[in-house]
Amino acid sequence: MAARATRSASRKARVAEAVATGPLGALSHDELGVIFDGLADPLRPVVAVALSSTCLGLRTPLREAVAVLKERHVRAVALCRKVGLSRAGLRDAAELMWVEKEFNTGDMATLGMLLCTNGLPSLESLELALSLEDIGDKGVQALFDGLGHCAAPSLRLLGFGGNEIGPPGAAALAAALHRGAMPKLAILGLQSNPIGSQGVAALAPVLRKMPALKKLCLCHCDIGDEGVASLVGNLGKDDFKALENLYLDDNKITSAGGETLAAAVNGNAFQLLEALDMRRNDMSAEEEEALKAKLDRVYTLVGDEYDEYDEYDE
Repeated sequence: MAARATRSASRKARVAEAVATGPLGALSHDELGVIFDGLADPLRPVVAVALSSTCLGLRTPLREAVAVLKERHVRAVALCRKVGLSRAGLRDAAELMWVEKEFNTGDMATLGMLLCTNGLPSLESLELALSLEDIGDKGVQALFDGLGHCAAPSLRLLGFGGNEIGPPGAAALAAALHRGAMPKLAILGLQSNPIGSQGVAALAPVLRKMPALKKLCLCHCDIGDEGVASLVGNLGKDDFKALENLYLDDNKITSAGGETLAAAVNGNAFQLLEALDMRRNDMSAEEEEALKAKLDRVYTLVGDEYDEYDEYDE
């Protein structure tokens, strides 16, 4: 019995003292963590787990990281069940359009986790519209708070129509974009959210500098003249350099805001702007026509007319 206890104690000591050999053995725990994090895909965790099992010496330094990955995997699987997709189906998706899903703040945090861990490497289009529980500011904050440089690297279209997002949610999105998330974003739709002029003021500095932004939809967002001034006032020649379509219909913009827009369009900015939607704002028919005349360089929608530009994601 004594000999058996001695052998057991000796084995435990060897396990405790085990270290990785070869190139991995020369790395610090922090460096091993960086490698593990690069492989730690919550929807496909097998590669990272295999690394931690390569030899006995990797198990201790990576034990905590493996536990984190396991927790993320459980959350990712739960999200897959909610949206009716397999893990492979979600991971390989190029387009996700989730309308009237019962998303909550936890679901948004899980989606954000997948985006920041490159769990959705092929995703080009993400639309979350009319959540039955209203995603709201807390949901948007949960989604974007963890997104940093080059998160969601392939995403080109982001749509958040009708989710009760206000200024705090707009600020969370602005902060993620400022950190370098979604570098290829070309179409941004925030229509039918009460972000107001305050939300536009938070977004404007980063939206101006986005190199790929072609279409910006801010219709029915409670934006007034102050919001217009934040968005387009004193534009530099490199601001909105790719923007082709701007949607500001169904807001609270008066003729004063229209004058601000006209000054921006007729200045040195908006070199590629093709269409501006200004329908159903706080202007009389005469003021709308005067604005349209001043903006003859671009196609300008006023009044209630319908046109192909109604579809912001065409």
